[in-house]
Amino acid sequence: MRRWTIAVSVAVTLTAQAISIAQAAPEFSGTWRLNQAKSSRAIVGNTPDIQFASQLEVKQSATDISIVATSVRQQPVSAVYKLDGTKVNVQAPEGITETGEAKLNGTTLVITSRRSFSSPAGDIVVDFKEVWNRSGNELTVEKTRTQSGDSSTQKAVYDKL
Repeated sequence: MRRWTIAVSVAVTLTAQAISIAQAAPEFSGTWRLNQAKSSRAIVGNTPDIQFASQLEVKQSATDISIVATSVRQQPVSAVYKLDGTKVNVQAPEGITETGEAKLNGTTLVITSRRSFSSPAGDIVVDFKEVWNRSGNELTVEKTRTQSGDSSTQKAVYDKL
């Protein structure tokens, strides 16, 4: 009887640990470089449908995630998002105002943002939704861009350096 009790106790402990690991927050920290071969074709070139950064520098803690997105010949865009969905200001190029919020949803990170700026055609407002998923040393970012009621979605795949 005692062996049976020990066996059940060990099984319960291992199950609890497995559940705890499965529910642990995903970790996105690191330097990530765009892998064009694995990404949607329409995100590269002179006029991409949706722009993605060439490289992401990500630092994550239990309460927030810091992202610096860099691309060739463009100013970096950076933000520190609270993982509880609190709205924050995003550091964007001059003349652009951007706010955003982030939340962990199971094993994914969901970032929504709103960018506004003035142009010769008038004031422009663009909404973005990014869904991040990590699998090993690969980060997939699916981004939806919505402007004036029209939406487009593309996918970028990043490799961890």
